[in-house]
Amino acid sequence: MEMKSVFEVLNVIFLVSFLISGLLFTRLTIRRLDRKVKEEGSGTSSWDRGGMGLRVGMYAGILVRGKKGKTPLANEDIILRHARPIDRFLAFFMDISLIGMILLGITGLCLGYFD
Repeated sequence: MEMKSVFEVLNVIFLVSFLISGLLFTRLTIRRLDRKVKEEGSGTSSWDRGGMGLRVGMYAGILVRGKKGKTPLANEDIILRHARPIDRFLAFFMDISLIGMILLGITGLCLGYFD
Protein backbone atom coordinates (compact mmCIF):
# COMPACT_ATOMS: atom_id res chain seq x y z
CA MET A 1 0.00 0.00 0.00
CA GLU A 2 1.47 3.33 -0.96
CA MET A 3 1.82 6.21 1.49
CA LYS A 4 -0.93 8.32 -0.04
CA SER A 5 -3.43 5.48 0.48
CA VAL A 6 -2.41 5.13 4.13
CA PHE A 7 -2.84 8.87 4.55
CA GLU A 8 -6.33 8.77 3.02
CA VAL A 9 -7.43 5.81 5.15
CA LEU A 10 -6.22 7.51 8.35
CA ASN A 11 -7.96 10.71 7.32
CA VAL A 12 -11.26 8.88 6.84
CA ILE A 13 -10.89 7.04 10.17
CA PHE A 14 -10.25 10.27 12.09
CA LEU A 15 -13.09 12.07 10.28
CA VAL A 16 -15.64 9.33 10.95
CA SER A 17 -14.56 8.97 14.59
CA PHE A 18 -14.82 12.75 15.08
CA LEU A 19 -18.30 12.87 13.55
CA ILE A 20 -19.57 9.93 15.62
CA SER A 21 -18.03 11.11 18.88
CA GLY A 22 -19.20 14.68 18.26
CA LEU A 23 -22.75 13.52 17.62
CA LEU A 24 -22.79 11.31 20.72
CA PHE A 25 -21.17 14.00 22.86
CA THR A 26 -23.68 16.67 21.85
CA ARG A 27 -26.71 14.39 22.09
CA LEU A 28 -25.84 12.54 25.29
CA THR A 29 -23.56 14.80 27.30
CA ILE A 30 -24.32 18.39 26.30
CA ARG A 31 -28.07 17.91 26.42
CA ARG A 32 -27.88 16.35 29.91
CA LEU A 33 -25.38 18.86 31.30
CA ASP A 34 -27.40 21.81 29.97
CA ARG A 35 -30.44 20.45 31.79
CA LYS A 36 -28.44 20.08 35.03
CA VAL A 37 -27.07 23.63 34.72
CA LYS A 38 -30.62 24.98 34.29
CA GLU A 39 -31.88 22.91 37.24
CA GLU A 40 -29.25 24.48 39.49
CA GLY A 41 -30.40 27.95 38.55
CA SER A 42 -27.73 28.97 36.07
CA GLY A 43 -28.67 29.52 32.47
CA THR A 44 -26.64 29.26 29.33
CA SER A 45 -23.45 31.27 29.57
CA SER A 46 -23.70 34.79 28.18
CA TRP A 47 -21.04 34.09 25.55
CA ASP A 48 -23.11 31.27 24.04
CA ARG A 49 -26.64 32.62 24.13
CA GLY A 50 -26.70 33.09 20.37
CA GLY A 51 -26.71 29.33 19.90
CA MET A 52 -23.37 29.11 18.11
CA GLY A 53 -22.44 25.92 19.96
CA LEU A 54 -19.24 27.22 21.48
CA ARG A 55 -20.11 25.47 24.73
CA VAL A 56 -19.47 22.07 23.11
CA GLY A 57 -15.74 22.76 22.92
CA MET A 58 -15.73 24.39 26.35
CA TYR A 59 -17.53 21.47 28.00
CA ALA A 60 -15.19 19.00 26.29
CA GLY A 61 -12.15 20.94 27.51
CA ILE A 62 -13.48 21.08 31.05
CA LEU A 63 -14.25 17.35 31.09
CA VAL A 64 -10.88 16.35 29.64
CA ARG A 65 -9.01 18.64 32.03
CA GLY A 66 -11.07 17.33 34.96
CA LYS A 67 -10.54 20.31 37.22
CA LYS A 68 -11.61 23.90 37.49
CA GLY A 69 -9.60 26.41 35.48
CA LYS A 70 -8.09 29.64 36.77
CA THR A 71 -10.51 31.80 34.80
CA PRO A 72 -13.71 29.80 34.33
CA LEU A 73 -15.93 30.83 31.43
CA ALA A 74 -18.61 28.21 32.03
CA ASN A 75 -20.25 26.78 35.14
CA GLU A 76 -17.36 24.40 35.70
CA ASP A 77 -18.39 23.33 39.21
CA ILE A 78 -21.78 22.14 38.00
CA ILE A 79 -20.34 20.48 34.91
CA LEU A 80 -17.68 18.60 36.85
CA ARG A 81 -20.09 17.58 39.61
CA HIS A 82 -22.60 16.04 37.17
CA ALA A 83 -20.15 14.52 34.69
CA ARG A 84 -20.23 10.76 34.25
CA PRO A 85 -17.28 8.61 33.14
CA ILE A 86 -18.87 8.17 29.69
CA ASP A 87 -19.05 11.96 29.34
CA ARG A 88 -15.34 12.26 30.00
CA PHE A 89 -14.59 9.42 27.56
CA LEU A 90 -16.67 11.00 24.78
CA ALA A 91 -15.02 14.38 25.36
CA PHE A 92 -11.55 12.81 25.25
CA PHE A 93 -12.38 10.77 22.13
CA MET A 94 -13.79 13.82 20.35
CA ASP A 95 -10.72 15.91 21.21
CA ILE A 96 -8.27 13.20 20.13
CA SER A 97 -10.12 12.73 16.84
CA LEU A 98 -10.06 16.47 16.16
CA ILE A 99 -6.36 16.73 16.99
CA GLY A 100 -5.64 13.74 14.75
CA MET A 101 -7.48 15.36 11.85
CA ILE A 102 -5.61 18.62 12.33
CA LEU A 103 -2.23 16.88 12.49
CA LEU A 104 -3.02 14.82 9.40
CA GLY A 105 -4.09 17.96 7.58
CA ILE A 106 -0.86 19.76 8.46
CA THR A 107 1.16 16.68 7.50
CA GLY A 108 -0.70 16.43 4.19
CA LEU A 109 -0.01 20.08 3.41
CA CYS A 110 3.68 19.70 4.21
CA LEU A 111 4.02 16.52 2.12
CA GLY A 112 2.04 17.92 -0.79
CA TYR A 113 -0.94 15.52 -0.70
CA PHE A 114 -3.40 18.35 -1.42
CA ASP A 115 -1.70 19.64 -4.57
